[in-house]
Amino acid sequence: MNISILGFGRIGRDLLRQTLDNDSINIVSISDIADKENLIYLLKYDTIYGKLDADIQITDTGFTINGKNIIFNNWKNASDASWNELKTDILIVSTGKQQNIEEVNEHITKGCKKVLIASTPETGSDIQIYVPGANDSEVDFTKNIISLGSNTANAVSPLLKIINEVYGLKRAFLTTVHGYSNSNRLADVAGEGFRLNRAAGENIIPGITKSSEVIETVLPFIKNKIASSSMTVPVPDGSTVDLTIDIEKEANSQDINTTIQNAIKNPPYNKVLDITFDPIVSSDVVGNSHSGIIDGLATMEINKNKIKVLVWFDNGWGYSARIIDTINKLSEGGLNE
Repeated sequence: MNISILGFGRIGRDLLRQTLDNDSINIVSISDIADKENLIYLLKYDTIYGKLDADIQITDTGFTINGKNIIFNNWKNASDASWNELKTDILIVSTGKQQNIEEVNEHITKGCKKVLIASTPETGSDIQIYVPGANDSEVDFTKNIISLGSNTANAVSPLLKIINEVYGLKRAFLTTVHGYSNSNRLADVAGEGFRLNRAAGENIIPGITKSSEVIETVLPFIKNKIASSSMTVPVPDGSTVDLTIDIEKEANSQDINTTIQNAIKNPPYNKVLDITFDPIVSSDVVGNSHSGIIDGLATMEINKNKIKVLVWFDNGWGYSARIIDTINKLSEGGLNE
C-alpha cells in the first residue's frame, strides 16, 4: 500500500518512524515547504525520541531510509501535486491546518485514491470524523475522505463511550493540559492574540480547544452535554486530560476503575486505551502508542454521581499509531482505481 505524507512536522515524522518495520505500508513520498536537508536532520535527531536507528542517505529526488527510496517534493497545496505519478493509494495530510472538502477533493482529482486528514476538518465541513474506539461502527471506510479528529478527542472519546454505556452520562467537562508545540513561542513575541505570544517554556498558558466539538460529532449522545478548555504547559511532550463527568447511575472510584479494566480487555478499546496504577508523570507516557492511558490512582468520586478521571497521552506518538490503524481500515474498505 503506497502512502504519501503532506506535511512533515511532528506527526509526519512520528508516522514515518512507526512504519519503518511495517511491511504493509510503503511510504513513497513526503511533501513539505521546508528544506529537505533540514527535515531529514530532524527525522534523524529528535529531541523527544532520540536518534533514529536507521541508515538515511540524501538523494537527488529525496532520500533513502534503510535502502528504501522516498521522493521529496515542496508541494504546498493540492494544485501543486501529482499523486497519480507517485502511485499514491492514501494521502496523509499532516500539515496541522484545518481542511475543507474542496481542498481535499482536489487531492483526489490529482490522483490519490483516499485522503486521511490528521487534524480536525473545518467546522461545518462535510468530512466524516473517525475516532478509533468511539465510532468504529458508524464510519464508512469505503468513502475516500476521512478525518482523525484531534489527539485530545482520541484520548477521551472511547472512555466517555464506556462510561455512558455502563453508567449513563449526563454532562462532562474536560481540560486538556498539553505540552507546547511549534505553534507556541520560545520567547515573548508580539503577534496575533495575547496569551499565545508568551514564552511557552516559562508559562502555563490558558487557551481554547475545539475538542468538545469533535467529541460531539463522534458521540452524538453527548451533544450539548460537554465543554472543554486547554492549558499549554512547559513540557515538550506528554499531555493529560482532566475529565469531570456527571453520571446517572451511582458509582465510586473503584467501580469506575473496574469498569475501565474490564472494557479494555476487548475490542474496540483494547488497542486504544490502557490503565495504570503506577504513580506516573508526563514523561512516563512519551512513546506510548495508546490514545489514552487512564491514571487509576487519580480516579475520584466527588459524590456518587460525579467522578473525575485523569487520562494521559503522548500527543504525537499515540495519534500517529491511530493513523496507521486507520490506513489499514481504509485499505480494507477498498482502494478504487
